[in-house]
Parts: sequence; structure tokens; C-alpha cells
Amino acid sequence: MKVTLEDWPTWRMYPAGVDVVGSAIFPIIINDWLPQEHKVIAITSRLTQIDKYLGASVRAVDEPYALWLQYSLIVAQGLISLMETVKSLGKNWGSSELVTAAEKAEERIGRATEDIRNLLSRANSGFKPLGKELFKKLLKLQFIGESPDKLKKVGYEEASKYRALMQEAAKEMGVSGVEEGLLKLKEARIASIEEFMTKYNELIGRVRVFIKQNKIVELPEGERVKLINTPEFMRPIIPFAAYQNPELFGPSLTGIYYVTQPVNEEMLSHHNIYDAVNTIVHEAYPGHHTQLVIAKVGAHPRRALINAPDFVEGWAHYCEELMLEEGIEKSPQYKLKVWHDALWRAVRVYLDVELHTEGLSYEEGVKKLMIDAYLPEEGAKGEVLRYTLNPTYQLMYNYGKRAIKSLREEVKKILGSKYSHSLFHKLLLEEGVLPVNILKKVVIRKAKSLASQ
Repeated sequence: MKVTLEDWPTWRMYPAGVDVVGSAIFPIIINDWLPQEHKVIAITSRLTQIDKYLGASVRAVDEPYALWLQYSLIVAQGLISLMETVKSLGKNWGSSELVTAAEKAEERIGRATEDIRNLLSRANSGFKPLGKELFKKLLKLQFIGESPDKLKKVGYEEASKYRALMQEAAKEMGVSGVEEGLLKLKEARIASIEEFMTKYNELIGRVRVFIKQNKIVELPEGERVKLINTPEFMRPIIPFAAYQNPELFGPSLTGIYYVTQPVNEEMLSHHNIYDAVNTIVHEAYPGHHTQLVIAKVGAHPRRALINAPDFVEGWAHYCEELMLEEGIEKSPQYKLKVWHDALWRAVRVYLDVELHTEGLSYEEGVKKLMIDAYLPEEGAKGEVLRYTLNPTYQLMYNYGKRAIKSLREEVKKILGSKYSHSLFHKLLLEEGVLPVNILKKVVIRKAKSLASQ
């Protein structure tokens, strides 16, 4: 996209190649259908070419920004850990060539790390915002019909609404306020680090059964979710959980669910059952995994290649409130968690606008997110860092959810007694991952055709 390649060339501001190394290697390692000999060839080939994307990306930086360079250093450190994993695999697979490639790649990562540290000595402070005109241009390119000022206004209104809902949930819990309610949620944490992954697998299974029994969405035959502990190089941007969809043109319908297993008891306290369920709803069932495997098996390949963030993130966020409505968990604790996540996504909207169009600094953004969305400092730091690198993306969650809910009401009016959530979701998801404003026209046309039959 011209906006991010030419008008706002972040590849000249930080070495984006650090992100490429892990994403080029790790998906091959965890692939469950690729033959071992193919994995060896693919990983070895990519590692021997590492200077073309890592070294070249460091050399391309001529307008460095300190915040982004510091992020690059954290990711680079994680890549060293990844190379240790690759060396172990090479030994287990009997491939000395792979071991050698990983050792040489480790050396190149080390040199790149030193080069990044040297860039820090002449770096600009903070980050470079996109600017209002480019922000508006980027919204338009993504078929977003609201202006930055309108989005900011709606973000504040949505945040106020969800704070009020959180207050109601806290009152139901019998606590003095939202802060005490959020502290209370931690009491429902997963019991121990040893049973952490087992409990997550159990919860994934429970949520999957619920959406099937309640006919919320029809799952494709053969789909599944594989739970994996987040590798170290990905942890700076995945402090809790994330999802990776199966290869678009491969045979697998297995999605990868990353969950960052706590390394100590203090970190474990941030994982509670209510948070885990709502995250599974967002990432897997009926969220990202469900949406993307349906697109893979049902949509035209050209449409499946499109990955419109307002529909991807909007759908997953919509599912959180949907599952609360459907009664997957009826406790006020769960309501508090769902409304807290909705508040956080609403605050993201106006922070996205303010960071990139109004001169809000990184430090101010962190403080604002902590206060406005009740986020802990470390979590807020990682969040706002991501916002600085991905303008407009953060507002897509709330924007997309609102657009889908509005479309659902239109389809209800059109279909009348023929309406069901399952039917609406089928009409929506089978078209692929298109921008919601384009999908809206297609879904309404199909709904009118069904209503006339």
C-alpha cells in the first residue's frame, strides 16, 4: 500500500526485517502436514538468505526512531532463542546443514543487533506519527466511511457506555467499584502453571461445543485448533494470546492458537477463567479461526486472499458480545470481563486517532490507556507500541463490530420470522474476508432474495 511504503516509510525508520525472520521460520516448524524433509529444505533455504531481509532492513534505516528500535532489539533477542530451537531440530532430524545454517543465522542476528544499538545513538525520540491527511487517506483506502474526528467522538461515547456497563456488573458482583471487580476476577485464575495448557485446551473444547450445540455458526468439517505456547521471539507483541490461520492453499484446516504461558505465579494471576473464555471466543470459536477457515473452504480464492481488518477484527470483537448474549457464561464476573474488553477496544479508537493525528506521545498514550481502560502498565506499554506501528488498525475492532451489529438489525427486518443468528452468520461469513461496507451490499441482496422465496 502506497501510504505505508512511500508516504510513511517505516522501513526507513526501524529494521522491519526483525519481524520477518520469525514469521518466515516458525510457521514451517509447527506445520502439521509438511513432510520433515521439506521442512529441512525450506528452513535451511530461508536461513541462508537471512541477510537479504534482516541485514538489508537494518541498512535501509536512515531516519531511526528510538521507540521502534528498542522494540526491534527485544524481537532480535527472541530470534536468538528461535535459532536454538532450530539447531535442536536440525540435530533431531539428522541435518547438519540445518544446524550450520542456524548457527550462521545466529551470528547474523547478533551483528544486526549491534547495528541496531548503534542506530540508537542517532535516533529520533519516540515514533513518527502518520499525520491527519495520511490517516484519512488510509481510512478511505480501507473503505472506512467515518472521518478521524467522527471516529474519535464515537470512541469516547463507546468508552463511556462500556464504563457504565462495567459499573452495573461490579454492582451485581457486590463490590465497591470497577477496580475492585477487576481485582476480584483474578481470584478465578488457573490454579497452577503446571495445569495452564491443559486448562486452556479444556476451555477451547467447551467453547467449541457450545457454538455447535447452540447453532451459532456451522463449522467446516475437519477444522481444529492446535494450542501452542507462544515462542519467545513473539512474546513482545503477544503477551497473552493470538491466532494464526491455516495456510490458504494448503490442505490443513488446523489453526494455531498461541497462548503465552506464565513463567511465574505473579504472571499467572493475570490469567483468569473469564478472560480465557472471552479470548478463546475472540481468537477461535466463533472468532478468527471460525471466520478464516470458512473463508478458506467456501469463498472464492481471490476473496479469501483479502484480509480486511474491519471484518477480521470486527467479527472477532462482535463474537464476544454475541456469546455473552447467547449465555455461554451468565455470571456478573463474565459480564465485567466482556465489557472491560469492549471498553479497551473503544479507548483504542480515540488513542489511534490522537497518537497519529494530534501529537499524543507514546508516554501520554500509555498513561491514558492505563487510566481510561484499567490496563496494567506493562500491558499498556506493549499495546501503545503496537498502535504506533499500525495506524488505523486498532480502531477496526470497535468500528467493525458496530458495522456488523447494524447490518444484523437490517437483515432481521428483511427476513422477519425467517431470521436466525446462524443464517445471518452464514450469509456474512461465506463471502470471504471483505471490507464490511462491501459485504453489507452483498448480504442485504442475499437476504432480500431469501425473504422473497
